[in-house]
Amino acid sequence: MKPIHQKVKQILRSGQDKSTSLANALEIGVDRLLNRRISLGVTGFSGSGKTTLITSLIHQLVHYPSALLTAFPPALQDRLLGVELSTLDGLPMFPYQQGIEALSRGRWPEATRDESGCLLEIRFRPAPGLLRRKKSGVSRLYLEIRDYPGEWLLDLPMLDMDYYSWCQQCHALFHSDMRQNVDREFITKFHALDPLEPVSELALQALWQEQLGFLERCQQAGLTMIQPGRWLHTSPCSGENERPFVPLLSLSGLSDELLENAPQESLYRACANNYRLYLEERVKPFYRQTFQMVDRQLVLVDVLKSLNHGQEAFDDLRQAMAQVLQSFDYGRNSLLKRLIWPRIDRVAFAASKIDQVLPDQHEAVRALTANLVQDARRRAAFNAIDVRCEAVAAVRSTSYIDYRGTQALQGMTEQGPGVLLHPKIPEQIPEAADWQALDQWQLRRLMPPEGLAPDAGGRLPHIRLDSILDDLLGDKFA
Repeated sequence: MKPIHQKVKQILRSGQDKSTSLANALEIGVDRLLNRRISLGVTGFSGSGKTTLITSLIHQLVHYPSALLTAFPPALQDRLLGVELSTLDGLPMFPYQQGIEALSRGRWPEATRDESGCLLEIRFRPAPGLLRRKKSGVSRLYLEIRDYPGEWLLDLPMLDMDYYSWCQQCHALFHSDMRQNVDREFITKFHALDPLEPVSELALQALWQEQLGFLERCQQAGLTMIQPGRWLHTSPCSGENERPFVPLLSLSGLSDELLENAPQESLYRACANNYRLYLEERVKPFYRQTFQMVDRQLVLVDVLKSLNHGQEAFDDLRQAMAQVLQSFDYGRNSLLKRLIWPRIDRVAFAASKIDQVLPDQHEAVRALTANLVQDARRRAAFNAIDVRCEAVAAVRSTSYIDYRGTQALQGMTEQGPGVLLHPKIPEQIPEAADWQALDQWQLRRLMPPEGLAPDAGGRLPHIRLDSILDDLLGDKFA
């Protein structure tokens, strides 16, 4: 009888779990209908400082009494009453505590390699109005923060391309000067691959491993348009090696008839099949389960790094941004859509690490960012979506000094304390004269400032994170 009792307990426990899940889903649905719950996606390409920004954003809110949030009305008007951090159902916890410990030890938080998230319950007093007394009751806003690797965004445009089209795009990209300089020998070898030749599993795995190395070297060289982006952080146990495929750069020389009749064991067939499966098993689930769940979006762009790597790197960033931003589903969040099919109704594009240039250049960086994403802004504006562009530093790491009679920046670099000089930052897409001035600029990697103690609740200095909070959440505290 004992096995029967255990079986009954399992059935009852399963029923309880389902009831709890249903109750949670209903509660979340009610919060959405009442405009008390919002899902914020934070994205950005590798090196944009996404993990540090999320860590700082959480810290500013949790420790709001001591944070400098003068551009965030609920904090300025002393209407925040408390903020609690908890897990977000279905996602691993965002490594906030690890990030705070890293900053306290003078290191940047380690970049996240997978999806994570957290939930902030923010208690506040609503702003006084004609129908409300000055001190009204306590309101709550449930803020979901969804973090996912920026590299995964690069795969979204592949959903609109079949394998042949993707290979054509790779052909054009691989012939750029920067990629040729990264590894001309690799490109020559892949151009010589015969798509119709039979290929073994072992041989395809070897080609795939070569491609991974090439993609990593492209990223290290400052390039952004790298696909598949998910492969930049593969691990032996990730399962990515079960569906290897590589770009075949000589497909354009073959007729449609030859490709349609290609043998099943050919390199072309193996790659095309695995490409299709990659989109079905990796990219589409991410798009449906994560990307379409957010209703407000923060997009981080490391504009300064791309400028520093030169014109081709900057143009590569522009191309990547243009493709990725087409995947955003902008649209007004009606009452029904807010419950069953959230869509992005507000987006902020933020140039990160703005503490690397002097304050009188911040506006130029913000204007340049707006020009960089102007197509996405036009598309959003057409759908009556609120779009903002900002320039921020999640943790300000520089101070201002007088250097040889002019203002300069000083910060802790990997080699120790140093002076940072930079040319004038163009407000528009750089022209030839701008690139000539930028050519001598050597952007240095900064370390967190000394003396931070966020693990003890100490303040994290920032630049305009309060403006970002107001841009993305301000209307929810009215």
